[in-house]
Amino acid sequence: MPTSTVLRFLAASTSPLLLAAYATAGNAAGLVEGAPGLIGDQTALGTYRPAFSITLQKAAGDDLAGLRARGFGIALEDTLAARAEDKPLFVDYPKPVSSNMLRVIAVVPPKGYELLPIPVCAEQNNKVLATWNITAKGQVAPVAWSGPSVSENPNSSACKAFIMAARAEIVRIAAGQQQNDPQASIPSNADKVSTNPPPAAAKPETP
Repeated sequence: MPTSTVLRFLAASTSPLLLAAYATAGNAAGLVEGAPGLIGDQTALGTYRPAFSITLQKAAGDDLAGLRARGFGIALEDTLAARAEDKPLFVDYPKPVSSNMLRVIAVVPPKGYELLPIPVCAEQNNKVLATWNITAKGQVAPVAWSGPSVSENPNSSACKAFIMAARAEIVRIAAGQQQNDPQASIPSNADKVSTNPPPAAAKPETP
């Protein structure tokens, strides 16, 4: 039976937990032994994968969001494994994307700050669905966000303000050498954000 058929069958006939387990198994980058942070902790990886899958399904109201969580996880782990930058990196999945599609964007802290949480935002139909932190221990924790939660225009990212505020906060912490600061958090507004947002969404496709 083709994989696509199996996934449709699972979505229609099984629990979200089973779908999450199927959707997050397989092709993720996986453990990088000796690496600091999430990517170097097998227990943490085993915690965040199903937790984020189930969390995204709930936020989107769609069991098939577990498949999007799996794809995002692969992109995130690839970025974590290859991290060699001295600045935060974006993980923006999927690409290309239309505004009517479920989109997940994260900010990966720079090398040397692997213990900082990874801010994540999900959006669809020009609205933010939810925001979270993925910790170095694999916990997926909701983040309160009182800033803009809708797109500035139909083709822009609804998560832009949150992601830029998250990036600015990571830069601030890195600059202050506060990697192990337990008070590290994402600001509740976007007053001081970068002018380099994630790529805008493409126009929604029409039949």
